[in-house]
Amino acid sequence: MSKFESDGGIREFILEDGSKRYEARVHRRGEATKAKRFKTRKEAVAWKRKMDTAIDGGQPVLNTKTVLLSQVIDDYLKFRANSLKPLPSNKITDYERVKYDLGDISVRNLDRTMVENYLALLLKEPIKRDAKKKEEDGPKKTYAPSTVRKFFYALKRSVEWHARANRYHIDDDLFEFERGVIPDAWAGRRERRLVAGEEERLYDAGIEAEHTFTPDDWRAVIGFALETAMREQEIVFARWQDISTDGKKLLIPEKHTKTKSSRVVLLSPRARDIVELQRAQCPKGGTRIFSQWPSPASLCDSFARLTERAKVVDLVFHDLRHEATSRLCESRKLETMEIMEMTGHKNMTTFRGYVHLLKHESSVVLD
Repeated sequence: MSKFESDGGIREFILEDGSKRYEARVHRRGEATKAKRFKTRKEAVAWKRKMDTAIDGGQPVLNTKTVLLSQVIDDYLKFRANSLKPLPSNKITDYERVKYDLGDISVRNLDRTMVENYLALLLKEPIKRDAKKKEEDGPKKTYAPSTVRKFFYALKRSVEWHARANRYHIDDDLFEFERGVIPDAWAGRRERRLVAGEEERLYDAGIEAEHTFTPDDWRAVIGFALETAMREQEIVFARWQDISTDGKKLLIPEKHTKTKSSRVVLLSPRARDIVELQRAQCPKGGTRIFSQWPSPASLCDSFARLTERAKVVDLVFHDLRHEATSRLCESRKLETMEIMEMTGHKNMTTFRGYVHLLKHESSVVLD
């Protein structure tokens, strides 16, 4: 930079290319000087006014120059782990992703433009398993708007909590955006359903070899998902002890659900047959019904490879829940409210995102 001028705590820098930058500085006796640079004087003045107001109100201002977002997220996750409402594992991954992307950035340097650019980049970025995919293998899948929205709120919650916990000031409008910048929760809502022949192709794409998932493994876990509408983590963590004595019901404990509310799933004859087949091959002392898969992530990743072998395009494991819920409605064996209780949907708006046919209802129970 070639020179700068100072006026009322706002420094005007003229860079070598002729452009200008404005640095707002706040200094109070007994506290380290706080400074931040902006592209416009208006932004610099507004920031300085907020900082002055915060300090005048007796609110300490942390020197956020040395506080990295990695530290912020680690502190927040530690807080939640020791709280009465720990984050479920599938939520923690959202925070870990943000930490991976933005961890080296200091809180001081985080601004609305950076957050907005981050969201825009995520919407265009290939998902992890497609990142190294070659063009000849087909188009790369990108993150769904609802997933990007989760990353945004992971960032927002951790930063705002950290600022409150450590009593320092962040810009009031740091996470305030016009409609459309933050992806809608149901934007681009998936309505992917299985078409004729795809289910059998998935089963046939299993591999008959040691240390692989066989056609029988896939017939069991996919079939169970289609009969119960359970989420991947609920299936992987399902335990023998949670099956009722008559074998017709399965309790999903609150710690295994997305909504943190326990529920009971009715097991159809096909689902019960799958359970018995799994029991026959369960290792001695095994506690989980689907012990083949060590984690929900391993199930989703192996399912992605399965769909590639089966040449079933644009299908993720969670789509089986949508397919199963739709089939339950079409079968007319349960009333709408009974299906919602079984699938764990809390409101009709969300529930309608999974189903297509809600024309008739019946109270016929599963035999």
